[in-house]
Amino acid sequence: MTRRQWILVALITASSLSLVNARYHERRLYTQIDRADRAGLKLDSDIEVLQVELTALRNPGRIDAAARRDLKMVPLRPTEPLYFRAGTAEGSAR
Repeated sequence: MTRRQWILVALITASSLSLVNARYHERRLYTQIDRADRAGLKLDSDIEVLQVELTALRNPGRIDAAARRDLKMVPLRPTEPLYFRAGTAEGSAR
């Protein structure tokens, strides 16, 4: 083989190795983009779920029901007087 042929073989080999390396990096970047897209979709669905939960937690009826059930609170009536005792933290007597 002549010198020219050896140079041509070396250039073709370097070109093919460069192509293999570029394809490898392309696949790696594609998988990273795909993972990022999937993570973005998951975050979008999580945001929607949290917004629905926040809307449910902001419901005034829920707060009223929890006050009546858990704290045993009753609504005030204008016809009933409310007395506070001096020196007690609990407050009212009916």
